[in-house]
Amino acid sequence: MDALPEIQTREWRGWTLHECATLPSTNDYARQLVPWNAIRAKIQTSGRGRHGRVWKSGLGGLWVSIVLPLDPPEQSWTAFPLVAGLAIVSILRRLGLREARLRWPNDVLIGPRKICGILMERFANDRMVVGLGLNITNDPPAEDPALAAIATSLAKELSSPPREHEIFEELLISLRALHGRVAEEGFASLVEEINHHWGGAREVEIYLPQEVICGRFLGVDSRGDLQMETEGRTLSFSAPHVSFMREILT
Repeated sequence: MDALPEIQTREWRGWTLHECATLPSTNDYARQLVPWNAIRAKIQTSGRGRHGRVWKSGLGGLWVSIVLPLDPPEQSWTAFPLVAGLAIVSILRRLGLREARLRWPNDVLIGPRKICGILMERFANDRMVVGLGLNITNDPPAEDPALAAIATSLAKELSSPPREHEIFEELLISLRALHGRVAEEGFASLVEEINHHWGGAREVEIYLPQEVICGRFLGVDSRGDLQMETEGRTLSFSAPHVSFMREILT
């Protein structure tokens, strides 16, 4: 039987923070936690993204899972990965990274290269786990050469990147504030701000279970659904029905 990790716990600004050296998956650990808890590991050995895709999680990145209440329960929380993405983009832009942008439904990029992925899961009816992986001083291509053209890190974009714990704490402050806005005003109150951070409309392909559709990505609606213009029509697609979206470089 695998030994349990040594977890250090502390209270910080209304959060209970758990930190350790190594975990298979912070999201899997977080399923046992209650709202306003967060877990951070220096290394994930089995990190994952949407649809079970592998997420490289070596030393030097920010690998965290944050537990938030689904409160009020009548509010729609399905688009919260976009809210978490907005928090990250805002932090990166404050660091001077003006090319930081969102990619629907759960990525943050610097220009064409991915720097952060977000995975929201519900393990109970009253809470959600928001898992987030941000490349800081880790080097994804060193772990997988196939990532060289599609991934980046803060160390590659900044001469003096911040430490993991600094971004972790700033993220927690931002997510608490944004969670409050969604709870009080709904996701629609953030749509205009989120749609400001896509880097403009662009040609994309979306992969559905039975077909691939090409069109022009326009942004998201009040539910967080993708809005695409194709053949003179505007179509909507929700994230659970789209396995992958690819931007077509022109």
